[in-house]
Amino acid sequence: MQIQDKRPPMWVSYWMAFSIAIVTWDAAYCFLRPRSFGTGDLAWIWAPYNMVPYSMVDYLYGQQAVDSGDGFTNAQALMNVIEVILAMEYLYLRHTSPRVSSKTPNPAHHYHAHAPLVGFAGALMTLSKTALYFLQEYFCDWCMVGHNNRFTFWTVWVATNDRASANLVSSYFRTWVVVPFIVCVVLGQFITEALMRDTATQIAYYEHITAEKSPSATPPEAHPNGKVIEEEHLTNGNAEHEELSASISAPTSVLPLTFHLEGLSVLIIGSNRLAATRASTFTNAQSRVTIASRSPLSEAAEEVRHLVETSVVSYEQLKSESSRSWSSLLSKSEASLVCVTDTLIGSTSRRNASSARLLFEAALSLRIPVNISDQPTLSTFTFPSVHRFLGNNGQPSNLYVAVTTNGQGCRLSGRIKREIVSRLPGNVGTAVDNVGKLRAHAKAKAAKISDDDDTAPLNSPVPQIATPSISRNASVDRFEVILSEEEQQLRRMRWVHQMSEYYSFEHLARLKDRDLESALELWSSTPVSGTLTHHGANPLGKGKGRILLIGSGPGHPGLLTCAAHHALKTATLILSDKLVPAEILALIPPSTKLHIAKKFPGNAEGAQNEMMELALAGAQAGEVVVRLKQGDPFVYGRGGEEVLYFREHGFESIVIPGISSALAAPLMMGIPVTQRGVAESLVMCTGVGRQGKAVQLPGYIKSRTLVMLMGVARIKQIIEVLTSAEAKGRDGVAYPRHLPIGIIERASSPDQRVILSTLGEIEESLKKVDERPPGMMIVGWAALCLEGKGRVDILDRGVEDEEGIVQEWLGAEGYKIREGLDEGWKEILAGIQ
Repeated sequence: MQIQDKRPPMWVSYWMAFSIAIVTWDAAYCFLRPRSFGTGDLAWIWAPYNMVPYSMVDYLYGQQAVDSGDGFTNAQALMNVIEVILAMEYLYLRHTSPRVSSKTPNPAHHYHAHAPLVGFAGALMTLSKTALYFLQEYFCDWCMVGHNNRFTFWTVWVATNDRASANLVSSYFRTWVVVPFIVCVVLGQFITEALMRDTATQIAYYEHITAEKSPSATPPEAHPNGKVIEEEHLTNGNAEHEELSASISAPTSVLPLTFHLEGLSVLIIGSNRLAATRASTFTNAQSRVTIASRSPLSEAAEEVRHLVETSVVSYEQLKSESSRSWSSLLSKSEASLVCVTDTLIGSTSRRNASSARLLFEAALSLRIPVNISDQPTLSTFTFPSVHRFLGNNGQPSNLYVAVTTNGQGCRLSGRIKREIVSRLPGNVGTAVDNVGKLRAHAKAKAAKISDDDDTAPLNSPVPQIATPSISRNASVDRFEVILSEEEQQLRRMRWVHQMSEYYSFEHLARLKDRDLESALELWSSTPVSGTLTHHGANPLGKGKGRILLIGSGPGHPGLLTCAAHHALKTATLILSDKLVPAEILALIPPSTKLHIAKKFPGNAEGAQNEMMELALAGAQAGEVVVRLKQGDPFVYGRGGEEVLYFREHGFESIVIPGISSALAAPLMMGIPVTQRGVAESLVMCTGVGRQGKAVQLPGYIKSRTLVMLMGVARIKQIIEVLTSAEAKGRDGVAYPRHLPIGIIERASSPDQRVILSTLGEIEESLKKVDERPPGMMIVGWAALCLEGKGRVDILDRGVEDEEGIVQEWLGAEGYKIREGLDEGWKEILAGIQ
């Protein structure tokens, strides 16, 4: 990674070239007087001056000054010479680069860094010298030009200011005052920006060298993009270096990044085996690698010699290791990254602390990322332990997993990496590649959509497609959806994002090319043939099939009912809602067909119609069909609609209840929905009505708990309705803004989380955390009643005590977060599948 410096504009160079010619001409006129006068033998060279003649307009230029021995004019002419030299130096520095090789120019260093400073000095001299002519006349009471009439004074002397004839009057004033001023402003900005960058660099260096007493933030860690990097290739060496790092603690804050290093240069200092490993890593990432070492090549590690002999890398023996020589080497090598390996314990000719620090300072001053083995505080990036998963046909996929310990336990990072990899499905790399293909399909159909993922929250509201429900009309045919191409494009991109979030890795990995294409359609025009298979497909059964509506509970397989588990094992076709967790879908036998609903933003009604038609077609073909829903089928699961629809078509559904997340989610977070002395009643509602419309919300009663499903995406509007006295979407009185609220996400999953705050502060609290859908809201005093020693006397306390109770509960932060299953639940749910 290199700093991309913009060049000073070309018009500045044109100005410098122009001024060199004119100022040289003017200086020569002064030095060669009287030969340059109108009667002199060289007068023809300065014909424009002698047309006036200018020597009679400004006596400083004329015979009078020569006769009196006035040295001001020649002194100014000498300054003209310096001005010309500065302009020529600027052109040289601006249009040559100290870091461009004959073969590969480095676009990050277009010119010498001090070119703007030289140009600024020259332009400032032009401007100040012009001003000096005016000031000299002003303070001597116009002693050299006061004899002119007004016309001659303004048109010849003021406008031209000693540079040319009266024919060029108006343009020259602008030329020699306005233009140098603009040049000073433009180049001054370059100088200011450079000073600001250097100040930031010095601050960063100061933070590094003071890390012993106060650990500060480290720069980002990275791994080269594009190739498999094994753990052994990435170790910094774990053993402590007594002289270098024994007393230095590692910085605590990092920003993991991925570097794209194709075609860029990397400099490796050292000739040990680690240097060879680093070199192989970077050449695999298609970087140009130079190895530099104190030792001659003959004394380098065998692996290093092999890389050099096969022309994979170049080799350079270090002659000097002063600060200047380091800067020269870094510039010459065009380095984008620097890796130092000879600080590793056990290295021959091991680098000492002062030498390592000199190298670090040189890299930092040039803003080149550097890694020094065994030195986390002298490194601006570290090497994580990386695993690359395989994708389709056994080829490397685009999925990498990287683990770092910030230089504190590199072998341990390798172990942690292996633990993570072992817990992920082997085909997760294929899932990633398939999602990439989905995005490519969506982008090909969505030229107006940005390449970046949609930045809107995953659950943000999207206008619904106006699709009539078919649940009340058995004869309704496929509906024609009228959407603009741009609306369809936007929905396709949003669907890809939702599939990434909700589909299981297994399902994503098994998508075929035809499935990738059909997944982006608004819905399939041929429901049965469009079914996506989970693993394989059973032959259709004989006779009349069955339809079962099953609730999968809050999420964890351990909370699935025995009847639901049995139905999943015996069904031949399963039609699942998208929010059903992958852990539940993993219980489905490999031979069972699986279709996941495309209930993505804007397509809820269309996807519901599709699922009912698929279920009906499957039952008519003799399938044992399971409609798998999250929670309970009859709690905002649209189970009743499906029962009536299937009944109209001759099938009486079997409904197997599930544990509703409306009750289970608060329980998993230690929040009772009812509690003596706190909450005597419970109201359950949704935050989203039919076709995405708002719903009428209940008013505030202190002794009541409000549980709201599917409302997190509209929390701003919901909070406004609940707390505003003038709001129309509420039955009853407004809720106090200090009332506790909890946002519960992914209840019963290992990464479950609750964000606790107040109605007045919850929006700001949510901005401080990442989104983790699906979520629900619980509003009321029950949210805090079991915290700590408990608070079960809320109904006995007056309104004047409420804000104090909330403040004591939340503390100064104004919100709190609890996440993950507690140890008791982990033990109970462990191994339940």
